[in-house]
Amino acid sequence: MRRLSLKQLEAFYWAATCDSFATAADKLHISQSSLSKRIVEMESSLGRALFDRSGRRSTLTAEGRALHSRARTLLNQVDELVASIGADTLIGGRCRLGVGEIAASSWLPKLVSRLGERHPQLKLEPYVDLGLELETKLVSGKLDAAMIAYPSTHPDLGSVLLAEVEYIWVARSDKIDGACKVEDLVKHLPVVTMSRQAGSTRILDSWRNTSQVIIPDIIESNSMVTMAGLISAGVAIGYLPHGWLQPLLRNGTLKILHSNTPLTKLQYKFYWRSDDTRPLLAGLREVALEMVDYDTPLLML
Repeated sequence: MRRLSLKQLEAFYWAATCDSFATAADKLHISQSSLSKRIVEMESSLGRALFDRSGRRSTLTAEGRALHSRARTLLNQVDELVASIGADTLIGGRCRLGVGEIAASSWLPKLVSRLGERHPQLKLEPYVDLGLELETKLVSGKLDAAMIAYPSTHPDLGSVLLAEVEYIWVARSDKIDGACKVEDLVKHLPVVTMSRQAGSTRILDSWRNTSQVIIPDIIESNSMVTMAGLISAGVAIGYLPHGWLQPLLRNGTLKILHSNTPLTKLQYKFYWRSDDTRPLLAGLREVALEMVDYDTPLLML
């Protein structure tokens, strides 16, 4: 039996882990044909089929499942060996990071800049979407990490808290009359909120359950910038991150709208696949924890 190579083991592991060979090849920055070739060579060396290719999608054979459970351990040992000798200079390659709209329109550029200074060989590729979509892409292997507020309980994901963010009710300045509160305005204006795929909808759910206030009209959006625009136009009231809104609060476009029931804070977390111990993720996680700033104002880089 010929000796297996690290490239073959990586190709097999990610092909077995990701939702498709195409996703695995993309993660390893190689063509799908190169990935398939490495797996075929590995199967030839072992004298065993690792994938059953008789169906529409390749699935692991019994031998493949047995090897998959040990492949991650072997790759972890390689990562530990690399870390023991050295060094951050080895952190490089392409890393696809999923982010929500708040981070993307505020502190993400600072994160990318700091990563460039500390790990110049690391190429960060941000992908902006709603929390549930980011979680799905992370689990499937299409993303390497994600910074989101969506409360994932997926067993394959690890997480660390980035920040707790304060949200506030706001309305256009001329819509607030004296001691007018949220409980009063919801009778006359719609409430604009993110769609259910966003973690921030939990804030409204909690407020409604606690306050027992009935909201007759709700507008859903997949963009917080759109929410801010609708509120600024006087079309609706809504809730958004306090620090992020500072430009619109300072210039008087929006005013804080008070409520008898306070809004709960929202936790933003850094997520990664628990079985992915590559040094680049540890480096990215470290810098994200240093640079996190959800109080950075809207589009103020």
